[in-house]
Amino acid sequence: MRSIRLVAHTHWDREWYLPFEEFQAKLIPTMDLVLDLLNDVEGWSHFHLDGQTAMIEDYLELRPEREAEIRRHVASGALSVGPWVTLVDEFLVSGESIIRNLEDGIARARDLGGEPAVAYLPDQFGHVGQMPQLLSSFGLHQVVVWRGVPSRVTQTRFGWISADGSMVRAFYLPFGYGQGARIESVEAAFVERIKSEMRRSEPFLAAGEPALIPVGNDHEPPLENLPRLIDHARSTGVDVELTSYAAHLSPSEQLEHLDSPTMIIEGELRSGARANLLPNTYSVRPQQKVERARAEHLLERYAEPLATLVPGVPWPAEDLSSAWYLLHLNGAHDSVCGCSTDEVAGAVDDRTSEATETASEIISQALGRLAAAVKDTGFLVFNPSPFERFGVPALGWRVMESFEPGPVKLTPEARGREAVLHLDDTEIAVSVEDQGDAGDLYTFAPDGDRITPDVSVDDDARFSTERSDVSVSAWRVPTENFLRIHIEVENRAPDHRLRLLIALPETATGSIAGAPFEVVHRPLEGEGGDSEPPSRWWPARGFAFAGGRGVLAEGVFEYEVTEGHLAVTLMRCTGNISRGPMEVRKEVAGPDVPTPGAQLLGEHSFDFGVTLAADGVEAVRLWECFALEPLVTAALGEGELPGRGSLLDLDVPALSSIRRIAGEVVATVWNPARQSLPARIGAKEIELGPHRIEKVTAPAAPRLS
Repeated sequence: MRSIRLVAHTHWDREWYLPFEEFQAKLIPTMDLVLDLLNDVEGWSHFHLDGQTAMIEDYLELRPEREAEIRRHVASGALSVGPWVTLVDEFLVSGESIIRNLEDGIARARDLGGEPAVAYLPDQFGHVGQMPQLLSSFGLHQVVVWRGVPSRVTQTRFGWISADGSMVRAFYLPFGYGQGARIESVEAAFVERIKSEMRRSEPFLAAGEPALIPVGNDHEPPLENLPRLIDHARSTGVDVELTSYAAHLSPSEQLEHLDSPTMIIEGELRSGARANLLPNTYSVRPQQKVERARAEHLLERYAEPLATLVPGVPWPAEDLSSAWYLLHLNGAHDSVCGCSTDEVAGAVDDRTSEATETASEIISQALGRLAAAVKDTGFLVFNPSPFERFGVPALGWRVMESFEPGPVKLTPEARGREAVLHLDDTEIAVSVEDQGDAGDLYTFAPDGDRITPDVSVDDDARFSTERSDVSVSAWRVPTENFLRIHIEVENRAPDHRLRLLIALPETATGSIAGAPFEVVHRPLEGEGGDSEPPSRWWPARGFAFAGGRGVLAEGVFEYEVTEGHLAVTLMRCTGNISRGPMEVRKEVAGPDVPTPGAQLLGEHSFDFGVTLAADGVEAVRLWECFALEPLVTAALGEGELPGRGSLLDLDVPALSSIRRIAGEVVATVWNPARQSLPARIGAKEIELGPHRIEKVTAPAAPRLS
C-alpha cells in the first residue's frame, strides 16, 4: 500500500464572516493548544501555521509571555512560519505589495529563527503569472497551490513558469487544504479515513510517491490525539507519519524524478476546473479597490521616492513600515476582496485611510523640502513617472508661473443607447447596462434581462433605469492620448450589476490587461469545471484593451469582452457573503451572512480613461498618465537648486518603486514588453529581458539640469 504523509495545519482568516477581534479570540486557545502539544506530547513533531506571520503577531499581542516557546519551535522546525505576512489576493494588490509582503514575512520568520523553504498559496482566488519570478527572487523554488490549477495538470507536481523564464516546482493540492478536515478521532475510523483519502489522491500520484493529506481546515484547532492515531495506524500496517511541506517536497534519491517536472504550466493560474475560482470579487465594494490602489501609489511612487531622493529628508523607516503593515493586513484575500461582513469592510477602510494619511504626511514634508530648496518662485511641479510629462523631467521637478494641464470639456453626441465621444478623429461610443444579480459577494448570478437604456444629452450623457441613474461627463487634456470620463451613479435598488460598455470597432479574439508586473494576453473565456462554468470575467490592474479600444483606471476593476463591447463593471450590489448552491456555482463559497452595506445604495462616483489599443510599455505609460498625477506646491525661491531638475537620472521601461534599503537607494524596475529592452539608472546600464523584474542600486545625488 502507498505511504501516507500528514501535514497538520489550520487555515486562518484574520477577518471574514466575523470581525478580527472574534477570530483573535478563537486564535488564542488554538495557538495555546498547538504550543502545549509541541511542548508536552510525544509525536507532535510539526504544525503548519498557514504560511502567515500575522497569526503570530496577533497571538503574541495577547500572549507575549509565550514568545520564547514560539521561537524555540520555529528554530527546531516544529512550527513553520512565513513566507507571507498575510495570504494576499494576488490580483487585487500591486506587484510591489507582493514584494513587500514577502520581504516582511520572511524577515519576521528569520527573526523568529526560521527560514521559509516553501511558498504556501492555498486559498487565493487564482494566481498571477509573475509569481514564479517573484518567489524565485526570494530563493523560494517550491510552492504549494490549490485554486486556479488547470485541468491539464493531472499530477501533484508540475513546473510553473513566468514569462521571463523563471520556474518554481509547484505542488498541487487537488482536493484543497481541507482534504483532511475534521478527521476522525476514533482509531478505526481514522485509519479508514486516511486510506480513503489516499485512494482519492491516487490518480494524481506518481509511482512511489507518498500521498500527502493536509489535516485541518478553516480555523480548525489541532487534533490532540493525532500522534496516537498515527501509531495505531502503523500497528495495522499503514505507512503513515506526520510531516511538513518542506520535508515532503525536499529532494530524495528514491523520488529524484519528481524534482524534474515533466509538465510545465506558464503564466496565470485562473482555472475553475477543480476548485471555485470565485471570479466576481473584483466588482464588489469597488471604492475599496480604488482606495487600496491610491494608498499603494502614494507609498510606492510618491512618499518613498521623495523621502529617498530629496536632499535633507530623513528616511521615515518606522512610519513606512507601519503603513505597509496596514496594507499587508488589508491585502489578505478575504479583506481585500470585499467578501466579508460590513464590519470587516469598515475595518479595512480604516486601515487604508491610516496608511494613506501616513503616506500623505511623508509626501507633504518631502515635497515642502524640495520646494524650499529651489531658487525660483512659482509653482513647483513634481513628476513621479520615469518619462517626461508636461515639460517636467522624468522623476523630476520644474518651477512654472502656473500649472494647469488645460482639460477641455467634451459634449457627447446621443445616438440611441450610445453616447459618442471623439478622441481626435476617432469615435468612442459608450453606453450603460443594468442587470439583476441573484449572486453574492463572490459570484455574479444573472437575474433577468440586460437593460441598456437610451441616452439623453445636455452637457453630459445621462442614462436611467428603474434601479439607477447614471451621468457620464468627459474631458480631454490636449497632451494625453485618452479621454477622461467621470461617472456619477445614484443607486436606488439592491441586487443588480451596473456596467459601462465601450463599443468595439473590431472583433476581439482576446484581451490585454494589466496585472502585477505584467501586461497579460488572455482568451475571451477561462476554463470552468463541475462547480463553476467557464468565466468570461477577468481582473484588470489599471488597464484593459480589446477590439481596438481600451479602458484605464486607478486600480483593479472587472471586465468582460462581449461580442461588441469591452464591458467594465462599475458596481455589483449584493447583500450576502455567500448564497447557494446556484446555477453559476454549485458549491457554496462561505457562510450565508447578510451584508447590507454591500448593496451600495446611494450615490457613487467612478473615474476612467477611454482610449485606443495599446500593449507593453505604451499601455503602462498610458496608465501612468491617467493614474499618477503630478504634484504641485508653491516654490518660495529660498534655496539654490535650479528651477528644473531630476531627482534621479534614469531611463527605464517601467518603474515600480524607489526606496532606501540598508542606506542604499534601490529602484525596482521591470519590462512590460515581450522583447528585451535597455534600462539605465545613472551610469549603470542593464538589459532587461522580456517581462523581467530587477532591483537596481542607484546613485542618490540629484541631477541638476
